[in-house]
Amino acid sequence: MSKARGLKSLAARQVVREKKIEASRWHCCNTDYETIESIARHVHSCHELDIEAWETRLKEQRQGSMSCSSSETDMAAFQRRRAPKGSSDPITVECKCNVDESCVILFYKYTQVTDPSYYAREHQERCEQLDLQGKVRIANEGINTTLAGKRVAMDTYLDWIIGTDLFTDDERARLVKTHPNHVQNRYTFFKPSTGCRHVFADLSVKVVKEICPLGRPDIIGVEQLLNDPMQSSGKLPPAEFHDMLLSHATDPDTIVLDTRNYYESRIGAFKGAKTPAIRKFGRFPDYVDRNRQALEGKTIFTYCTGGIRCEKATAYMRHALSNDTQIFMLDGGIHNYLEWCKANGVGQKKNKDGPLWIGKNYVFDGRQGLALEEENDKRQILGKCQRCNQPWDDYRKCSSTHCHLLILYCHSCVSTDENAYCCQDCQQGIRGEDGVCGCERQRRQEEMKPLCV
Repeated sequence: MSKARGLKSLAARQVVREKKIEASRWHCCNTDYETIESIARHVHSCHELDIEAWETRLKEQRQGSMSCSSSETDMAAFQRRRAPKGSSDPITVECKCNVDESCVILFYKYTQVTDPSYYAREHQERCEQLDLQGKVRIANEGINTTLAGKRVAMDTYLDWIIGTDLFTDDERARLVKTHPNHVQNRYTFFKPSTGCRHVFADLSVKVVKEICPLGRPDIIGVEQLLNDPMQSSGKLPPAEFHDMLLSHATDPDTIVLDTRNYYESRIGAFKGAKTPAIRKFGRFPDYVDRNRQALEGKTIFTYCTGGIRCEKATAYMRHALSNDTQIFMLDGGIHNYLEWCKANGVGQKKNKDGPLWIGKNYVFDGRQGLALEEENDKRQILGKCQRCNQPWDDYRKCSSTHCHLLILYCHSCVSTDENAYCCQDCQQGIRGEDGVCGCERQRRQEEMKPLCV
């Protein structure tokens, strides 16, 4: 994809963004559009002049940034909010792409980055050229990335990033790069899954303070993550994690602790896991501090989507809890565990051991969640409809203009063309003195309940 075409694509996305009136809803030419694909088609066919105007504006911005290209200028550009405050990302995707020709990758790396704005600029340009969409977060402590696009473009991206300074000290990347089947083998590190570029609404590259916002950089920073030997020795590959959970299943001094957000654990979790009702990862340290007495001296197994949160969660617990507390994490996260299950027939008739995972692995894009299909195409559903209590794990968003909470209503209780609300407060447009609805208030109370073991 040429630079000119990449610039035009970015200009078209800017026009689409201008048409957005709320989450998953656009208005243009006296018509409402409810999918990113439909509004994009309309913009490309009817608003060529608007696209050209944005192209001119973007060219001027780039020329201006080149003439005064300082790190501070780049940093400011990549720290701007990418979407209006109060908006949220789409959780559904509709397209006709051949997903066999595309993929989604997920990876992170904690490493010292002296100039995050340089890598942000490089990512913006390369991803535009390759027609990749997704999210890239870069900080002094490393990089956190989810990208989607054509496999051939993804291979080109991986060829580039493995050769950057970000990976010069990574033994896994070196082995992947020199392996005879390196093109396929390297995907074990970059965690591929099924999907096309449309699982994301756009490309978002940002320079941030933390690639995984724990909110305690004075306690847990890149130095601790890279230099503490317990960080590497406490990582368990999926097979070992599986076996150790089985062997500790009846041990009263063992805790399986989910480090993700409550809406993720509502639709998927490991059997017997404790699932804190936190809404963002930055609340995890407070949860540990409040429940220190219940956690200390235990054997704790932690997990998250791809491993990035567990890296900091386990580091913080080693800081906060007594030395006799044994702390482990699932290396590569739920994603790697589900891939291991598929590769080894776990959950299939030929394997007597079933998976220890129940439900979907929530992902932060239009696919919403990925599940492990079991024997006879059956799988266990963890989530429940909020009205009839029947198994259900397809999220939709509260129809309130300010809430955006993810809610579970089966089609029998609320049809897809009906508005759905998390609680009566949102349905009636009521917000309490604390600025939230009854549903969110109830979650906060649940978050404060002590951990029972």
